[in-house]
Amino acid sequence: MNAAPVILLVEPSPIFRSRLQTWLENVLTEEARILTAASGLESLNVAAQEQPSHVLIEMDLPDANSAEVIWQMRQRLPTAKIIVTGWYDSRLVLEIIESAGADGFILTNKLHRDLLPYWEVPLK
Repeated sequence: MNAAPVILLVEPSPIFRSRLQTWLENVLTEEARILTAASGLESLNVAAQEQPSHVLIEMDLPDANSAEVIWQMRQRLPTAKIIVTGWYDSRLVLEIIESAGADGFILTNKLHRDLLPYWEVPLK
């Protein structure tokens, strides 16, 4: 059996970050650890300390270029499953995040449906 997932949620909105965390706590096994960060810089610090196995990062970060944060995250966490989320997608967005090292993109309004199957994490 694989180790319990350590998940890092990178979301600038405190309300949305809290809702995502609560949702994941309700659907994942108790062994899963859920970490949060409100900014790109904070997320890199948390990633360096905690070595998450899964990262969900908002495309629009207030303090940093998301592609640069994703690239740095990929350098520090070569085996992590990094998913980017946002309210819009385009071929350009997908090319940018793919070249930065993300594993995929999910529209924010589709997270509840698409995130967990993609990550393949243990559920309650």
